[in-house]
Amino acid sequence: MLRIVPTLFTSFILGLLLTSQTGCLLAVAAAGTGTTVAYVRGDLETTLDADPRAVVDAADRALKNMEIAVVSKSASALDGSVNGRTARDVKISIVVKAETQKFSHVSVRVGVFGDNAMQASILEKIRAELNEATASSE
Repeated sequence: MLRIVPTLFTSFILGLLLTSQTGCLLAVAAAGTGTTVAYVRGDLETTLDADPRAVVDAADRALKNMEIAVVSKSASALDGSVNGRTARDVKISIVVKAETQKFSHVSVRVGVFGDNAMQASILEKIRAELNEATASSE
């Protein structure tokens, strides 16, 4: 009976810590783009000037160009997602939601806890693919 009390107390304290932590929140201005990139709870988030279908297509091309296996891809006018796996079987999840008809909120996560460097690299590749698609359509 006496051994149960310290275990319950420790579990209670750990539970309080887990529920009270809101995660990392770091906002930095993206260089030269005038947009904001936020690192929230392991996700790298930003807003892009494109509809969800265009962002999903750009994300699909970006992952394939990085030789990352695309496991699933879906898109509509309201939202979309792309899921992939690296060579080490690390999950990559890209979630897109329409903010307006012209802008989309994009969230990129690599692994369980996030990998800021890899997420930033993927986001830059998505931006490059969007810019390339825009330039070729003009």
